[in-house]
Amino acid sequence: MAASSIVLLLAGCGTPKGDGAPPAEMPVRTWQYYVAHPQEIEAMQKICREWSAGNAPAASEPAVVATNCRAAAFAKSQRQITP
Repeated sequence: MAASSIVLLLAGCGTPKGDGAPPAEMPVRTWQYYVAHPQEIEAMQKICREWSAGNAPAASEPAVVATNCRAAAFAKSQRQITP
């Protein structure tokens, strides 16, 4: 089992395209943060697209990525409907 996991890891399976991991210093953000810092929404959504385009199971996505993706998407929608 461990050998096959190492082979899959080295082959790039189970990771998103790109470098395979979110930046280590990525903090958890709220939707309120993204509303206040709209310039960061697109950068976060780029990371989200990389993870969703990868062949990794959704459960392997780091919690910080899942949380920030939802927060950025919600903030973007709130900015679009706010006059």
